[in-house]
Amino acid sequence: MARIALPLSRFAPTSKFPPVTKTLPNYLKVHRGPDHQNADAPRAGLPTCPPLDAVEQFWNDFSCATGWRLDRRAQRRDEPVQVLPAVSDVDLGSVFDQVTDLDALNGNAPEHRVDPTTGVEAFIDPASPSLGRPHYAGPEITIGLGKADATQLAESAARITAELEQTREALRAQSVELAARAALITGEGEATRLADRIQTLMSDACQATDCDAAILYLLDDNTEYLQARAAFGISPQTLSKAPRPLRGSRGDLEAMVRDVVTIDDFAAGSIDTWNAPESFAAGVCVVIKSADVPIGTLWLFANDTAEFGERDSSAARLVAAAISLELNSASHRRDETVTKKQNVAVRDLATWQQESMPVGAVLADHWRVDGMIESPADWATGWHTWDVLPDGSMMLAIAEAVDCSVTGVMHATIARAALAAHTGYRHTPAQMLGRISDTLWQTSTGEQLVSLLYARIDSETGEGEVASAGSITAMIGNRYGYRPLVDGCGEPLNSHIDARPVMKTFRLLEGETLLAYTRGMASKEADQRLLGNYIRTSMTNKDRNPLATIRRQLADQPLMSERGAVSLLRH
Repeated sequence: MARIALPLSRFAPTSKFPPVTKTLPNYLKVHRGPDHQNADAPRAGLPTCPPLDAVEQFWNDFSCATGWRLDRRAQRRDEPVQVLPAVSDVDLGSVFDQVTDLDALNGNAPEHRVDPTTGVEAFIDPASPSLGRPHYAGPEITIGLGKADATQLAESAARITAELEQTREALRAQSVELAARAALITGEGEATRLADRIQTLMSDACQATDCDAAILYLLDDNTEYLQARAAFGISPQTLSKAPRPLRGSRGDLEAMVRDVVTIDDFAAGSIDTWNAPESFAAGVCVVIKSADVPIGTLWLFANDTAEFGERDSSAARLVAAAISLELNSASHRRDETVTKKQNVAVRDLATWQQESMPVGAVLADHWRVDGMIESPADWATGWHTWDVLPDGSMMLAIAEAVDCSVTGVMHATIARAALAAHTGYRHTPAQMLGRISDTLWQTSTGEQLVSLLYARIDSETGEGEVASAGSITAMIGNRYGYRPLVDGCGEPLNSHIDARPVMKTFRLLEGETLLAYTRGMASKEADQRLLGNYIRTSMTNKDRNPLATIRRQLADQPLMSERGAVSLLRH
């Protein structure tokens, strides 16, 4: 490797000339190349820089290895590839001119030589130690290649980097496209296995039809363009090409109508009307279907003209059917995986609801409470609860969201959380419903509608108050009959900015039961009168759990909507 030695002492005045003071400009710098020993060690006190892009890192390594750098200005002007000396802060031409002028005056002009075998240009300094002259150990500039060789190498590298950038852009566009559409494959491993299976099928098709290459095209959502999705026997750059318009593609259109088209010679006739996607001599085009609907085409190409027959058409149809089966199977596997995940989430929700519901028990002396919820779905949009308040009174609540979907479950859960937050201090039933309504109003836009009944009973006297909003109905029954308490015709919570509950007072005597239930219990087969008769029968038989009797009586009726009820018995 030739070296150009530029000793800084050469610019000092000599004995042949009068003393002249010359100040070197601050911008004069000499390229030394990277310090490989300390390249990995970060400098103290300085933040570490992010890693360079692979292309930029390559051009940096190119400059360090060859001594030449790519001319970015020529690249931006779409001019041919040009290289410049790697010393970005020094005009080497002006430095060489100054050195030549000084040496000419001293009679020690450096000799310019070109190696005939390598083409490397070099300036040989006659004052170097190899020629027996004293030499100042100054900084050196190293040039590894001549400009012509460096330009040729840069052109090859530019083509490679351009292809890399094109591939990156194609992958980026496809990633955006796949992200905007429903993902077909569940994971990276499954995608790789599917691609391998499709490539194997395309290889078998080429062998069966004596073809040399195969490309799979799939239609977009608007059925206007065909995008290459898989290729065999051809450059992978085919996948990065722009989509082909379906309009005007005779081969693809005829294949979608006739299932398969064989073309012995694309150049037959004076005009090529097939509009083949690639430059080959012959080919076969077969449609890819999903549920009898065309979703793409498979092209099989041959380098030479051929005479395709029924055997080739049958083989192409078999491979197309196998590819369609692979795509449909992958889609079904994805749907099964998504459904399985959804089922797991619903099961977890149902388990949480079941575990959070209280179990029937003795609430206080001579007071027994119980509740039930039956839903045709895996979840429930209602809940019930009871407790003994800090002042010794008993509270009973039952609620149901108006929305029957999973969204209604969340609405009911918010109401339940608000109830639990406000039962720790003194309140009336009307105040409780007002606070729950405020919570629903502040956490939504007025769509969280919830029906709720809240009762508060004195365990000593049996006197109580009840506040109801929405479709919750309540009655009091004994062995002689029943009397209505709440008709369930109010407005649900969050219908207005202020709650408008229905207020009632009552007294529960010994041997009587308070029953509150949702709209699903009051069907045509089980109206209020029938439920009252069930309570009367249960109390006549001295049953300690009248709600269990009602549930057994309704077991044979179809469960069309959610049923929820809660009972409080004084015995």
